[in-house]
Amino acid sequence: MTTGTVSVIGGLVIGRYVVPDNGSNGPDTASVAPQTSPSATPPGVTPTLVPSPKPSSQPANTAAPTSVPGVPTRINEFGIPVGYPHTEAGAVSACANYDAITGNLRNREPSRIRSMFNSISATPESAKRLSEMIISNDMESAKAYGASSIQSPNFTLIGRIAGYAVRSYDENKADVTLWGAVAFGIYGNQNPNLAPRQGWGTDYCQVVWSSGDWKLKDEKDGPSEPAITERAAENFKEFLLVGAGT
Repeated sequence: MTTGTVSVIGGLVIGRYVVPDNGSNGPDTASVAPQTSPSATPPGVTPTLVPSPKPSSQPANTAAPTSVPGVPTRINEFGIPVGYPHTEAGAVSACANYDAITGNLRNREPSRIRSMFNSISATPESAKRLSEMIISNDMESAKAYGASSIQSPNFTLIGRIAGYAVRSYDENKADVTLWGAVAFGIYGNQNPNLAPRQGWGTDYCQVVWSSGDWKLKDEKDGPSEPAITERAAENFKEFLLVGAGT
């Protein structure tokens, strides 16, 4: 995701590297320590993003359907939800989950990200291009923040997807815009311009139907907007988090 509340070049998931804020008037959070409390997600559980069901048209005294559109059928060896239904909801869910995995620093480790993309991409060429782009961008981000790598313990980079909009869909291909928040920066640095910051932005995702599943064809950064307080943010539909005790 890109972010509009800090000075950046590009964005988080696939885009150009992030750069330190050079003039924010926000609070100085440079000395804030990383969170050490347990995650809200139980160990071994992979939360899955799927489109929220549309409101039921059934009478109030009739039980609503329990099925949720777009739910994948399994988790692959990298902990990525796969096996999506051949529907628009399945394509949206695939885009969201394939995008979300790169909001985790562990998944962006060079030796892991290549194999990870190979497991979900439509072609080896797509996997190679996307993984090499992220590796290159992360090296530039680390350099900009004076870190040895973005895997350094004091570097934070976290993405959370909140909404989506379908730009186009047919039975073979879907183009989806994903919207959410990103936080990045250096903990414990005396320079407030390097402190962790947060902002909102979009990513573009394209999946194609291949080998019985929705496969990732392309991803790239969209604009670093809209902010959550903008009316344009209301245009994005909500996700439902499945499999995380919610």
